[in-house]
Amino acid sequence: MPEKISSSLEQNLSVLEARLFRDVNTDMTRRDFRVFRREAAVYFVDGLVSSDFLQHYILTPCQEQTDAPLAADLQDALLQTIHVGDAKAVSTYAEAVDAIVNGKAVLVADGMPAALCFDIRYFVRRGIAPPLTESVVNGPHQGFNEALRDNITLLRRILHTPELIGEMSTIGEASPTNICVMYLKNAVDGQMLQRVKNRLAGIRVDQVLSIGALEQLLEDKPFALLPQCCLTERPDRAASFLLEGQVVIVMDGAPQVLAMPISFLHLFHTPDDTSMRWQYGTFLRLIRLLGALCTLLLPGLFVAAVTFHPEALPVTLLTAILESQAQVPLSIPAETLLMLLMFNLINEAGTRVPGVVGNSLGTVSGLILGQAAVEAKLVHPLLLIVVAVASLGSYAIPDYSLGMAFRIGQLVFLAAGCVFGLYGIALLMAVAVVRLCSMT
Repeated sequence: MPEKISSSLEQNLSVLEARLFRDVNTDMTRRDFRVFRREAAVYFVDGLVSSDFLQHYILTPCQEQTDAPLAADLQDALLQTIHVGDAKAVSTYAEAVDAIVNGKAVLVADGMPAALCFDIRYFVRRGIAPPLTESVVNGPHQGFNEALRDNITLLRRILHTPELIGEMSTIGEASPTNICVMYLKNAVDGQMLQRVKNRLAGIRVDQVLSIGALEQLLEDKPFALLPQCCLTERPDRAASFLLEGQVVIVMDGAPQVLAMPISFLHLFHTPDDTSMRWQYGTFLRLIRLLGALCTLLLPGLFVAAVTFHPEALPVTLLTAILESQAQVPLSIPAETLLMLLMFNLINEAGTRVPGVVGNSLGTVSGLILGQAAVEAKLVHPLLLIVVAVASLGSYAIPDYSLGMAFRIGQLVFLAAGCVFGLYGIALLMAVAVVRLCSMT
């Protein structure tokens, strides 16, 4: 098929009908009419455009010029007749089809070797609502939604400066997805920005379904447990990343944005820290770091101390542990692994069950199963306390991906403590710190 749009309306209709598969795509709509004594047609996707805008701003003005003589160039005459703010001409069928599937109306007319694209998109979308996973005590209660234009607008409402740059592009070859690379021109590092653009330009996949998939395509070390970019659904937090000179990627259909590059402490930051006095924010960050260390190390340290280094424990505590352990059929490593798996199962079930029922399910399940396990002599009470504190520490980590990484690392450190004791945990921690320092 030819690539350049022809001045013959019949040929244009034939090519567009084939490329849009209108014989089976019932929502690919075509409306025929006359304007300036010439035949014309407008293509659009039913449900992606506003029918009122289409009728009021395109069809009605054109139908009023049905028998009017053409005194100028047809393309200029149509642009003067149709009162739509975002209008541009395209010269290839590929551009016209891309505009149609992205929700624009495309007009072709006999004698015009181009197509006119009009942005009258108006589709169903979720309104601006509070963030679902990043709740705050102090700060705004607005979250991103799935509409690209709405998310860009939320950022521009916070940063009132023309130096906030938003470069539009697409990713995905078979089904392109719109993205916007945003940065502050006076704050961003030029080499880092070019690196991000090169990564985006080098993506060769048919389709990117989610912003999480985009993160995996951009990151440096795909086999590392720790996240290397930061996902946030809060406009104020994304604005703080921009002010620090970072790049923010907004993706159509994603209720989060992707910020890069980040440091390890960025993942422990919450918008509350900015809104509160520095003493409060510092204290809360230390609490989160303590919770992360408890999640990562506490089960492994407990098993290593009881199994390999009982002399390090107070005599009273060691006596209580051994007395309760004598009534339990399982070994301490097996008990710890069983309880960690149970708490992870409860956490996942509470996450997947919607609404208030999920929170209640997690609390009630933890209480009932923990108490039942102690009464059934499957675990001893101190181990239940250790596992519960470790699980609470994972809930204190504000970033979901980081929390998941710490929960997986918890099992690795538990294995090191079960096999090599405190020496294995210390060696593994040294390896983890070296690995962390080498990551970008």
